[in-house]
Amino acid sequence: MTTYSPDREWQFSYRPNGHTRTVPLKLHWELENDPITDDYMLNQITAAELWDQWIKNYVNLRDDARRHPHTVRILWSVHGPGTAEAAPFQTWDSRLYPGGNDDFLTYYTWPVDPKTGERLQWTRLPVVDKLWRPGQADKGGFIQEHTGWKPSPLQPTVNIDHIAQAAGTTRPDPVE
Repeated sequence: MTTYSPDREWQFSYRPNGHTRTVPLKLHWELENDPITDDYMLNQITAAELWDQWIKNYVNLRDDARRHPHTVRILWSVHGPGTAEAAPFQTWDSRLYPGGNDDFLTYYTWPVDPKTGERLQWTRLPVVDKLWRPGQADKGGFIQEHTGWKPSPLQPTVNIDHIAQAAGTTRPDPVE
């Protein structure tokens, strides 16, 4: 299975009024609390410093850390020009995502290739690179920048300890 080209266009309609659009779509990912970058400018903190802060202040202090140490949920959304909705087929707690259980398919029809009529396979959409470097300071980009890791399409969780080990970087302290 190969990933679709990032510029491949998909046609879908807005359910309330039937307005049809044809645009490229991509998957955006967010690990719980990775938007800590909102508090900083790129020239104020490095990706490694953000990683350490995130591990210290979030990963080890989550309410469910004793049950699932170092496992963090991944929230997914589908983005295209003028479109940003929760991705379908996720297994997440609706309290974490504005809109509850609404997702892309709540508001839009299933995307199809406008030339062939092929239905979109969601796990083949390209996953955006989130980075933290001059020219690209993405919300949560410190994770991919510091570790080299990004999730597979619609992956529901990740073990932060495994990422850190593979990257040879700071690992989470054991949960007490």
